[in-house]
Amino acid sequence: MVDPMLIISLIVLIMSFLGLSWFAGSDAPYIPTQVRKIKSLLTLAGVKKNKVFYELGSGDGRVVIEAAKLKAISFGIEQSWLRVWLSRAKASSLNLKNAQFFHGNIFDRNFYPADIVYIYLLQKAVDRLEKKLKKELKKGAVVITQTYHFKSWKPYKKINQFWMYRV
Repeated sequence: MVDPMLIISLIVLIMSFLGLSWFAGSDAPYIPTQVRKIKSLLTLAGVKKNKVFYELGSGDGRVVIEAAKLKAISFGIEQSWLRVWLSRAKASSLNLKNAQFFHGNIFDRNFYPADIVYIYLLQKAVDRLEKKLKKELKKGAVVITQTYHFKSWKPYKKINQFWMYRV
């Protein structure tokens, strides 16, 4: 017979792992962008067939999936394994082969091939990304920020809490 305390301990351990994974990352709390705003915003930013789109801190994958529906080659980078798995499952159920999700730290990656980058992170992360993106992105790339914005980069378009910048 299996000890009930062992079972309870395993359940607590698994739930703790899942909880920590869901809330992984100190640079952004999980706050999903409203779906009704995403499609028009992405279209306005130039997301279309064969454009390379990245979302840094992709959460549940909704923005990356909308970009993939517009036929962009879409990537999401996320610190929470659980949200990466959820995003992959959503993309798979929609048969979106052009939507890929990766677990990792956004500050350890190079984003050169991106045509459009979307970020919804806290101000300290946006501040850290400003120089990195200016240095790494190709000329003409578009960066969209939501709520928290670059301090020394002038946006070319503002729509409510969304700002668009061109490299």
